[in-house]
Amino acid sequence: MRRLVLWVIFVGLSQGLVLFLLSSIVPGLAVSSLWAAILTALTVIVVVTLTWPTIYRIASRFHPLLFPVASFFLIAVAVRISAEIVDALDPNSVFINDFVESILVALVLTFTSTLFGALFALDEDAAYSRFVVKPLVQRYRSTRHLQTAGFIFIEIDGLARPILERAIARGDMPTLARWLNDGHHKLTSWEPDLSSQTSSSQAGILLGDNTGIPAFRWWDKPAGKLMVSSKMATARDLEARLSTGDGLLAGGGSSRFNVFSGDAPDCVATFSRIGSGSGGGQTSYFAYFSNPYMLARTLGLFVAEVIREIFQAQRQRFKQIEPRIHRSLEYSLVRGGTNVFLQEAGAFMVASDMLRGVPAVYCTFFAYDEVAHHSGIDRSDSFKVLRRLDQMIARLARVAEQTPRPYHLIVLSDHGQSQGATFRQRYGETLGELVDRCTGDVDVTTLDLADEGYSGLSAALSEAIQRDNRSSRLTRRLLRDRLESDAGTVNLEPDEQRAQQTVASTTNRAVVLASGNLGLISFPEWPERLTLETISAQFPMLLAELNAHPGVGFIVMRSEQDGAVVLSSEGIYYLDHDYFVGENPLQPYGPNAARHLRRENAFDNAPDILVMSMYDPETGEVAAFEELVGSHGGLGGTQIEPFVLHPVELVHDDVADPIIGAGHLHRVLKGWISSAQGSAS
Repeated sequence: MRRLVLWVIFVGLSQGLVLFLLSSIVPGLAVSSLWAAILTALTVIVVVTLTWPTIYRIASRFHPLLFPVASFFLIAVAVRISAEIVDALDPNSVFINDFVESILVALVLTFTSTLFGALFALDEDAAYSRFVVKPLVQRYRSTRHLQTAGFIFIEIDGLARPILERAIARGDMPTLARWLNDGHHKLTSWEPDLSSQTSSSQAGILLGDNTGIPAFRWWDKPAGKLMVSSKMATARDLEARLSTGDGLLAGGGSSRFNVFSGDAPDCVATFSRIGSGSGGGQTSYFAYFSNPYMLARTLGLFVAEVIREIFQAQRQRFKQIEPRIHRSLEYSLVRGGTNVFLQEAGAFMVASDMLRGVPAVYCTFFAYDEVAHHSGIDRSDSFKVLRRLDQMIARLARVAEQTPRPYHLIVLSDHGQSQGATFRQRYGETLGELVDRCTGDVDVTTLDLADEGYSGLSAALSEAIQRDNRSSRLTRRLLRDRLESDAGTVNLEPDEQRAQQTVASTTNRAVVLASGNLGLISFPEWPERLTLETISAQFPMLLAELNAHPGVGFIVMRSEQDGAVVLSSEGIYYLDHDYFVGENPLQPYGPNAARHLRRENAFDNAPDILVMSMYDPETGEVAAFEELVGSHGGLGGTQIEPFVLHPVELVHDDVADPIIGAGHLHRVLKGWISSAQGSAS
């Protein structure tokens, strides 16, 4: 009740101020005082609040677009009525000439109220419960009740444990803080494989195996083609090779907004299974689009997020915060889609799955990862995203109180991020330009442009066009220039990025690929992996430059005589023999660095040269080979410090044994499900 009163006061004051200022601009609108404007605004709020549920029911029955349209005209009528009421109480205090002015005032008030509500999350829980959760509870009220616990895995993409702990200490994540303080949940650390990025981690977590995924993107010599994790075709190929049929979500689970399915029979917006969703998953996905409140809410939040991004980018420039990167208007739209559409649709679907009694659900939320890449991993922009994610988790926890079976809510991350000025910012050239300069007349193709936000949005929209209905056909027409004709999927990547991938896929030249501070150099004209000796003979300047460069921490190659070797300007580490000469080049990168490199070096598709950027243990900074402030994919810093926040009764076999690798984490999570459910679902 206190929150509702505060909401009414805030909206009344803010809308009253807007109305008062508007009276000095709009001919035909006169407001004698700020008090009269506030009173008029409060009257509008009362009228709209009383009639809004009726508008919602009408829109739900016919078409969700009726909701924002009818709400707008309702506000116009309310403005007219409210002005007459206030003017009757206080003659000559408010005057509106005709209904045209009422419509104009309604337009401004609608925009500002939506913006204020989205920016400050005003009283959204009550409305969400009424217009989202309550209809879902009614829809699934006949679901059979079970005693066996279900599992909800909420992945916060890219969030490191140290950043999570800082957010909790700041008060940005009160829900998770309460879980920990009450002793219901505990934090467990785990360490991802190399490469520390989503496709590798999710293959291990969901399928139990991530062998042969050396980076976010790589030149696959055995296959003779470029592989990019954000490509749906790549995800399909990888899952076909790695799946055993007994993934984390096998046996009736649901996969939502993930790279891989976990062998779930019900998948929506899952890269490897676009268009394969059926039953409850697709039903709830399209129910999201047909819910009038969710449509209006998403549009309002999207506008607010775009404005928020523009403001935050300018604030960084004004305050000269370093390191920072250029943040374009196009990125603000991608951020809006990722942080609003993907998050709102994901939360809606998870709530639906819980009320349907699905035994295990895994859903990825990309918002933090997207903002941390561009704003920084521990900047105020990123903590605000975590605050909104915590609110979403709190809503799902309340939904869990009404579900037909008990649920374990588990929050985890697939990797962290490390921060720092980029390689180009520090040294004036990219890794690709360095290779180009050192390889003479060899043409070099570089891929260092990637925004994972495009991938998630592409998957979500690809799923949305799969049905043969009016809305799907309209979406296909709107996105016809972004359709992949051979696959029938959407690709929102920038033209420059798509062109680079096309060139790399058809080239016989050197290919330089970036995954955070992990760089991969391959020479496609040689079908076999080149050795240290061959590269030294063919490109002696390249190895000398890489080895001496201050931005390069170490390079890894295969030697004909010594096997896998790690080279730096100060020492050599012989991976196959596990000893080093001079200074240990891996010492700053953690105790498991050799283990990770040894494993990746054994992949059939390992690069000719693996490059790791510098890492400063004192500051935690890396030098990403992409133009991203926060990055991941390699070794060094908090990118290798993800977490699992889980109920205290769930433990792995040996609590003293650290969880190293996504495959190990898969076995732990799979064990929890098996222990709780057995063969039951």
